[in-house]
Amino acid sequence: MYGKSANELGVKSPGKKNIYKKSLAIDLIKCGHDFLHTMRNKHNQRYQIYVFTETPELIQDMQRLTKREDF
Repeated sequence: MYGKSANELGVKSPGKKNIYKKSLAIDLIKCGHDFLHTMRNKHNQRYQIYVFTETPELIQDMQRLTKREDF
């Protein structure tokens, strides 16, 4: 692929989960999940995206913290 990288095209890296809500990211960090880095939201430069290692435990905690069943 020439030109833009997969990351620049908005392609999610395997094994990583992007979190767009700061308060959820903070709660996941408090739960002990593997926080990798932040990056600018390409659609709105004022916001950050919080990147975590995706695990079944991370998904379970996301469901619990957001009280959703549709992940």
